[in-house]
Amino acid sequence: MALEILPKQSAARAEAGIRELLQHLEDTQEELRLTEALAFYNFPLFREDDQLLVAQVVLISPLHGVVLISASDSAPGESDESSQVLDQLEGAFSQVFSRLVKYHRLRQGRAQLAFPLDAILWIPESNAAATEPVITGLSGLTDYFRSKVLGEPISADVFAELTSVLDGSKALIRPKDRNGTGFSATSKVALINRLEDEIRRFDRDQRVAYMTDVFGTQRIRGLAGSGKTVVLALKAALTAIREPEARIAVTFYTKSLYQHIKQLITRFYRLHEDKDPDWNKLQVLHAWGGATANGLYYTAAKSFGHPPLTFAAAASRSRSQPFGFACEELIANPAVANLFDYVFVDEAQDFPQSFMRLALRLAKEERLVIAYDAFQTIFDVETPTAGSLFGTDDENEPSISFDEDIILHKCYRNPREVIVSAHAIGFGIYGPRIVQMLESKEHWDDLGYQVTSGELTSGASVRVDRPQENSPSSISQHQTFEQIVSGHSFKSLPEEADWVAAQIASDIRNEGVSPEDILVICADDRNAQGYFSVLRQSLAPYSISTNNLQDDSFSIRDFQSEGKVTLSTIYKAKGNEAYLVYLMGIDALFHAPNPKNRNRAFTAMTRAKGWLRVSGMGVPAEKFCAELRMAQANFPSLVFEYPRPEELFVMKRDLIQIAPEEVEEAISRLAQDMAPEELEHLLMKKLREIRAKKKPKKKAR
Repeated sequence: MALEILPKQSAARAEAGIRELLQHLEDTQEELRLTEALAFYNFPLFREDDQLLVAQVVLISPLHGVVLISASDSAPGESDESSQVLDQLEGAFSQVFSRLVKYHRLRQGRAQLAFPLDAILWIPESNAAATEPVITGLSGLTDYFRSKVLGEPISADVFAELTSVLDGSKALIRPKDRNGTGFSATSKVALINRLEDEIRRFDRDQRVAYMTDVFGTQRIRGLAGSGKTVVLALKAALTAIREPEARIAVTFYTKSLYQHIKQLITRFYRLHEDKDPDWNKLQVLHAWGGATANGLYYTAAKSFGHPPLTFAAAASRSRSQPFGFACEELIANPAVANLFDYVFVDEAQDFPQSFMRLALRLAKEERLVIAYDAFQTIFDVETPTAGSLFGTDDENEPSISFDEDIILHKCYRNPREVIVSAHAIGFGIYGPRIVQMLESKEHWDDLGYQVTSGELTSGASVRVDRPQENSPSSISQHQTFEQIVSGHSFKSLPEEADWVAAQIASDIRNEGVSPEDILVICADDRNAQGYFSVLRQSLAPYSISTNNLQDDSFSIRDFQSEGKVTLSTIYKAKGNEAYLVYLMGIDALFHAPNPKNRNRAFTAMTRAKGWLRVSGMGVPAEKFCAELRMAQANFPSLVFEYPRPEELFVMKRDLIQIAPEEVEEAISRLAQDMAPEELEHLLMKKLREIRAKKKPKKKAR
């Protein structure tokens, strides 16, 4: 391991003293026993009585405890600036102590921490007077850390708790408690509790994302389940702490996210100031809004005297893109600009380009942060560019460039065994033919993989690995692949249903799993009710109740119901997940394992936060199980021969390159292999690309 400097060492480029200090700590980390330490730059920060309190470096070390460090050119009392730096340092020390002492695992007695906490003022000039808490010169810094090495390192559990308190992850919303009394430490309920603790800790990419200051347009991207919404909420809260007078907008696509995002911002803000945010300054706004619910578009239109369009009015002008039309009409007014100092956009992948341009225009000095899902489906292999998101200039170059582009590599939604298996099945890696492929190492990196051997060229043998650090490990550390993911083939539906029911009963009674943590997905949409009817009969002897989402298709019901196992189709399971997933009827997809059916299998498999059981009947199910066994044999790698062009239809720009008379035929072929929503997504994306090229946009200012 090595000393980790966050958000990154170059963040301190404007402060020569701190830059020198960090470089010295990095260069001497082995000598000073700092190889397992974390160094936060200008974080955490606090506000008290309208004063910002922050140490320039907070060092967290298993062998030193916590050390707050600020740098000054002179000793306290020699200048107003040095006295102010010391006051800020002492204030930050008090805030850190009061935060840490709240947690019993970090205490030794009622008011004493279980590890050292210190604060030092470092003066680069070695001939300056050195009296506590002043340390002078690099040699003084070296002597200080040598003298502070603990006889026994802080335990791993305590260090993890300490880090989570200081990096803010303690404020993450805690799920309901699960009672593991009477069950072993390796039972499913115990592993679920460990997994929930793991999920509630920030990883390196997330820390980089929220600690990085906003000076221009930033992009944060990753798979669904990588924590983008949480990172965006914390970043907005920290911006409000740094700049209490700043006008900040946080916007999103899904209306139901409103309370969740506001709750996250509130919890994170309270970590740094003992009150709620000023919601007049920090506004949480749905993208559109209206007379009864504020939104970014609605607020901007009203602010600049532009009559805001309702959905009905916009739809009458543009049936295919009503919101895009409304935003396009608004940004036609050049006065619409600089309404906010900062704008944060979640779910950016779901917005039309005109809304993204509106968000950019509303952000002063282009201080815009966007977050979006990379690869919403395995077939969406293109990363949206600055040009496709915001338009192009007169030279057909992107209107803007990203000041920061941060990828969240870790996907918390699935254990590594589940995500690797799902990608193997979805891509058709071990099937008769690969149905889709990523074209570059960068694409694989975006998915959280590493190309470890071979070139991504026609006919080459390739190995792609998924590092353990890019997936949660709480379950993987204690169970084998076949315990986490398994495939099963049966001769009849009653036999399949009886097996599933017996496994569910064992999960509940022998493993301590709550019924609502179990999800049964039927892969056969047309016959789902028949499957669930048979399954209910099989569950009846065990007195296990179910929440069948198919019972009433005309009402909205909660996905989970306490004390009941959830029964769902693949479509209704999208956007949801459960710790245990039973995917029944895989034969309905593997009788014809085309791209559309493989994508549906991928969607269903990735609903599993913990364990995945896939079952079906006959030869199609056996074919699935054979591919799954190959995935297990090569785990944690995907091993394949890169397809030749004639073997693979790569969905890139083919639709806009073929002759006009072939368009209808090509679209018909796509329709056979893709779900309707996937085809619509692809066609709309290509249409936006064409429009961006035909109508170059001047740089938004």
